[in-house]
Amino acid sequence: IDWKNNLSSTEREAQVAAMNQAILHRGPDQSGHFSNESATLAMRRLSIIDQSKGQQPIYNEAKNICVFLNGEIYNYRELKADLEKKGHHFSTQSDTEVLVHLYEELGTEMVLPLRGMFTFCLYDLKENTYFLARDRFGEKPLYYHHRNGMFSFSSEIKSLLESKSIPRKLNPAALPYYLRTSLVPEPMTLLDQVFSLEPGHYLRISADHFEEKAYFKASYKKKIVLKSEEEAMEFIRPKLWQAVKRQTVSDVPIGAFLSGGIDSSTVVALLQQQSDQKIKTFNVRFEDQEFDESAIARKVANYCQTDHQELFIPNLDFEESIFWEIIDHVGLPFRDSSAIPSYFICKEIAKEVKVALSGDGGDELFGGYDLFQWYQKIVRFKKVPSPLRSALSSTLDVLQGAPGLQEVSMLRKIKRGVDTSLHELDDIPIALNAFFGKAEIKEILAGNIHERIPAEALALEALKNYPRELEEASALRKIMYYRLQHTLPANMLIKVDRMSMANSLEVRAPFLDPDLFEASVQLPDQFLVNGKAGKYILREMMKPELPPEVFSHPKMGFNIPLHKYQNAAFKQLANRLLFDENPWPDLIRKELLEEIYERGISAIKSSASQSVFQSAHQLWMMMQLFGWAKRFKVEL
Repeated sequence: IDWKNNLSSTEREAQVAAMNQAILHRGPDQSGHFSNESATLAMRRLSIIDQSKGQQPIYNEAKNICVFLNGEIYNYRELKADLEKKGHHFSTQSDTEVLVHLYEELGTEMVLPLRGMFTFCLYDLKENTYFLARDRFGEKPLYYHHRNGMFSFSSEIKSLLESKSIPRKLNPAALPYYLRTSLVPEPMTLLDQVFSLEPGHYLRISADHFEEKAYFKASYKKKIVLKSEEEAMEFIRPKLWQAVKRQTVSDVPIGAFLSGGIDSSTVVALLQQQSDQKIKTFNVRFEDQEFDESAIARKVANYCQTDHQELFIPNLDFEESIFWEIIDHVGLPFRDSSAIPSYFICKEIAKEVKVALSGDGGDELFGGYDLFQWYQKIVRFKKVPSPLRSALSSTLDVLQGAPGLQEVSMLRKIKRGVDTSLHELDDIPIALNAFFGKAEIKEILAGNIHERIPAEALALEALKNYPRELEEASALRKIMYYRLQHTLPANMLIKVDRMSMANSLEVRAPFLDPDLFEASVQLPDQFLVNGKAGKYILREMMKPELPPEVFSHPKMGFNIPLHKYQNAAFKQLANRLLFDENPWPDLIRKELLEEIYERGISAIKSSASQSVFQSAHQLWMMMQLFGWAKRFKVEL
């Protein structure tokens, strides 16, 4: 959108064509386009609903409002029926069309009744204003740059940077966040003046107006009292059933991920119960997978009577191409190495279906992560007087270096717990998610870059932004809020969206249904974590629906052992990016990079002072940072 005519119409058309081509993988089926004297808009479509008439942009009857949508509106049929009763006329069966009519009816409040995963751009031609919005939890992305009367936006960074008006410069304020937790909190990105529209936010813009506003903020206020497990299950089950049912809207076949864990198994069980045909389920097994859940997934598939496929992937051997594939699709440095198997899994499933349901979000809603229990223990431990905790930390320092104890990784876990308890309360979630310590970051950023980093960024203030109501909330709800607000949109959902869309596969997450989230908030803590078991009420509720093996095995993450992935090609790439071809040789002293490299390459198992996971991922983070700068020609 170029209100001041910085570009000629020919230049604008060419840049938008290049931007649209850069996201071809997100929608290989169709291309949509709109242009007038001040704007050129385009999109790629993965046709899932109303394949024949759903071409975008879609207009209202008067042709003075048009919309481009990325994602799905799951409750569009109910919304459409209500709008038709109010006199609106529809020309398609597409979910996209409800947006223009909702805007006519409700204005900016149109986002409130939407249930789906989406970003959209709606153009009001008569008012010459634009309305852009993003779903509540950030399942679908939207990046933008706004300067000198020009507004550029896209679903991916790689596409956005095809706009020649955007300078490719590092945002120094984002660096401490990346180094500390690997997650840069939205709306900030590592690119200067490039922003991510936050989940649950909208933008309303015109030639002389720019407004960003939150229409949704996660709230943990209790509105009802659930006293018994039976009450809780009766309350949650219809919401969960409805969440899965909503996400079956499609004109193409739907499949489902089936890992054998409680979350994906729950989705599969309910999905099959709602279907009169066998649903397609997929389990992907790697040749040397340390914890193979395929046998459990097979039992779930047999129990639920699904059409199950077990996809086999030979040993993952690092190839440089997958490194650049991740950077290209994420468009920013991405620490989570599980993006690698995710990419290959989506590639295999996309050969069979266009849409797949997943269990993502179950841990965030029902308290499934071990991190949640760690946090509660540390908060309780803070009641021990600080001098005693400091003394214990010093004693553990000595023990970590003692002969015979240097390989005892339990010492490291205890030490980290004790040291984390010495942080201020609002810094504990950050410390639990840390990859580099504060002292390390201070040393890394000791050069000229340090002078350009605001004090609030060095203090990581954006990760401590809790709503006032959470001051009285339980420790469990506080750490769940941190995960929902930061880790979910900036890590998990980026991984799911970018790796699936890289393979033209749409992944839907029923657990992130807004009404199910609101219901989960009403659960007392003891129905979330009970003893050592997370997701307690979900487990109890689903026991009659699933085989016992689902509940008897420990929670398994989905990470590759990165330290076992470091073949000759990996080491060569690391050497090139950190030393020989480092795009920012003045950012970090060479001897510090050598330490990070040596730790990351030489660590083969966890020790009393550092986990092999942390060592390997510190190196991976540096490789991603410098690889991104090199790939996208980002200036320091």
